[in-house]
Order: sequence, then structure tokens, then C-alpha cells
Amino acid sequence: MAGYLVLARKYRSETFEEVVGQEPIARTLTNAIRTGRVAHAYLFTGTRGVGKTTMARILAKALNCLDGDEPTPTPCGTCDACVSIARGDDVDVIEIDGASNRGIDEIRELRNNAIFRPSRCRFKVYYIDEVHMLTKEAFNALLKTLEEPPSHVKFIFATTEVEKVPATILSRCQRFDFRNIPTAKIAEHLKAICEKETVAADADALYRVARAAAGSMRDGLSLLDQLLAGAEKVTDEEVIRVLGTPPDERTIAIVQAIADANAAAALGELAAVLDSGVTLTSVTAALSDMFRNMMLAATCGPESELIELPETQRKNVGELTGRFSTPAIVQAVGVLQRTSQNIRGSSVGRALVEAALVRLAEADKFVDPASLIERLEQMAAGGTAMGQKKKPVTNIPAGMPRPAAAPVRATPPTAAQPEPTPSPEPEPKKKVKPLSSDEKQKVQDDPAVREAMTLFGGNMVHMERVETPDPAVVTPGAETDEEETEQE
Repeated sequence: MAGYLVLARKYRSETFEEVVGQEPIARTLTNAIRTGRVAHAYLFTGTRGVGKTTMARILAKALNCLDGDEPTPTPCGTCDACVSIARGDDVDVIEIDGASNRGIDEIRELRNNAIFRPSRCRFKVYYIDEVHMLTKEAFNALLKTLEEPPSHVKFIFATTEVEKVPATILSRCQRFDFRNIPTAKIAEHLKAICEKETVAADADALYRVARAAAGSMRDGLSLLDQLLAGAEKVTDEEVIRVLGTPPDERTIAIVQAIADANAAAALGELAAVLDSGVTLTSVTAALSDMFRNMMLAATCGPESELIELPETQRKNVGELTGRFSTPAIVQAVGVLQRTSQNIRGSSVGRALVEAALVRLAEADKFVDPASLIERLEQMAAGGTAMGQKKKPVTNIPAGMPRPAAAPVRATPPTAAQPEPTPSPEPEPKKKVKPLSSDEKQKVQDDPAVREAMTLFGGNMVHMERVETPDPAVVTPGAETDEEETEQE
């Protein structure tokens, strides 16, 4: 038991070919070693668990492998240098923790030791992890050595916060950005490890572990280690128990209740999930992930590679997507994201999540700002606020030039008779009428008015209806002129 080695260390990649998810970087370094274009300083940046330290050790082995007379892109992994570098205790490959060796004194010691040649390897390699933790003075002390190091010295820096590294350091290094490892590749790697460990594992369970790893291979291996310690077989139920995430059927039931506009059913499903021990954060994250996948299915199709789900769950997402419009799905993603931020540290987190579910289930009863402005404009014109149906707009808006009506003539005009210019139509006069008590009450009870009062504040002081005559209706005077013209 004392000699147990965790999976993240036991199955660490030993060669460039074994690296998972960072193939472009591995290919670039392989070509650099093969062509002899190895730089004197490298900067590896990326989130935790994506292979920065692993790649640095592989590069160090490739430079110092004793199986050949020169650096090789395929280190043997069996010589004394390769074995000690893989363990992280080689005398010529110095791994430094930037968080605990961040001062100028440590950098001075590094500079003083860098001038001495390696004891047995070709290169002395300095690997500084979390290099962004160095102080400003330490960075300045490192500049000259970093720019013109001895020919036998190589620097490899690693950081998760590259924005904190000074530009003077960045300009002296070749930078490689390590991306998050795709979920499918993590799941495939976990499956291969389970086969080597002779452990039975469900494909859906491994995929759920890979999704929980969020692009970090080390996190995925740590979760798998925890699962293997608690059960002989990796099942979906065991993964849900360990991760504390809501079961898929519960998440789907909540989304279905929202689609049915049944807020009571959605709140009931939420209560059942919380009673089982799942946290509010996990519930909100699961719902956000579900609606995100639905958004991708609605815009890119259910078979899109952007949806990182197994086939069984992908089918459920496709069926749920058909019950929502794309704007409704996008709105749900935004509402759940704001809720996730608001419940952190809140004493009424459950109430916020419940309010979000009610808002999504009864979205048609909530007025968005655009429709609110439209309804207020209609009320100002005396339209739908009084219970009248909205009429189609057939007249020309005020302020726009109106086309002149062609005059009616008995004979076509001749060249000697210039075409008369029609006189501009007079602007219609607006009529102001007071509202009755019932009409005032309808305005005050209108949801749009109440929403506006809530958003902007204030009180109702005066209400009146402004009516504008429809210009499409011809005035009596115009009818008389037309009859006289026809008689002539």
C-alpha cells in the first residue's frame, strides 16, 4: 500500500507520441530536435493538468538521452538520464517551484550555478513551474542570463497565468499555448487505462468523468483514481454519487417541466434533487450545460461535434431542443449563468434558483425591454392599452414626406399646358380626449405599465388619449373637387 503510485503519475506520457491532446506542440518540438533548431528558452502556458510538466520532462529527456551521441526526438526511456529525469530528480535537470523560490536571491544562485557544465548530460535544463510568481526584481535579474545563456543551458518555464509574465521575459522565449484537452480524448484515454488496470467501466460513466475534468487530463485521472478506490466497477451511478451531480433523468425532467410551462413541476423536481444531497451550484451547472447543448443542437444540428455527449444523451438533447425556440434557449442560458453568479455567497441561493426556474417556465408572462417599449408606444397612440386590437399600419408615419396623389384629368396634358403642382396636404389635427375611470384602471393594471413603474419608478399623474385622424380617409372637400373635375 505504501508503494502505490497514483494513476496521474503511473501513466504519465513518456514520449512525444504518447502525449494526448497537445499533438501540434509535440510535433513542433520533435521537428526542432530533428533539425537542430532547439531554442534556449521555452514558455509553456495553459490551465492545470494539460501536460506542461510532462512535455518539459519529455523535452529534457530528448535533449539528454544517453542512448545516442546527440539529441533525439525518441528518447529511450531506459538510460540513467531518462529514468532520473522522468522521476524529476536528475542532477542536471533542475525543477524549481516558482511559488517558493521567487526572490532575487534564488535567481542569483541560479545564475551562479548556470555557468558550470552539466555533470553527465549534454545540457543543463532549468524548469521553473509557475514562473509568474517570481518577483519583479527576480525577473530583472534573470533577463541577461535568459537572453544570452551559456551554450549548455536550456530554460523551460511553465505558467497558468501568462498575463502576469513581463513582456521582457516573453520576448526572449518561444511560447507554446497548451489547449484544454477535448472530452472525447480524455474519455478514450481513461478507457485505455481501465483496460490496463483490468477494471470494468461503463462508457457513459467514463464520458461523465471526462466532462467533469473540464479539459484537464490530471483531473480526469484523479477522479478515476477515486472511483477505483470506492468500487470495483466504474458505473454511471457511482460517478454521479462521487461527483455530486444530479442524475440526467432529473435534469431532463426539469427542462421538460419548463417546456410545458409547468413551474410547479419544475420546482418539485428541483426539491427532489436537492433532497438527494446535490448542491445548488451543481444543479445550476447541470441545467446550464443542458441548455448549452440544446443551443448547439438548435443552431448546428444534433450531430454537431461541438456537443460533447455520448449517443444516448445526445438523443435526449435533440428531442428537448424541438420543444423550445432558439431565442428561448439563449435566454435560458443567460438566466442560468446570472443565477449561477448570484448564488455564490448568497443566503437565499435556493430562492434565486427557484425564481429562475419560474421565470423560464412562465417566460411569456414576463415583458422584455423591447416589447415593453413597443407596448408603451402603442398605449401612447391609444391602441392596445384600451383593450382594442392592434390595427395594421397603413398610413405613413408623421414627419415622412407623403406621395402626392395624381390629379384626375379628362384629357392628357399638352406641351403648352404645364402640369399643375399639387398643393401639400394639411397635417391632420390631433384630438385629445379624457379617459374614463374604467379606462384609467385598465391602464394601471396593464402588465407593461406595471413593469415600467417597477423599472423606472414614479407615479401615475395624468392620462389622456391622443387620436390622430387616419390620412387614408379622404376629406369631404377632396371628394367635391374630384366630382367637379370629372364633370369638366
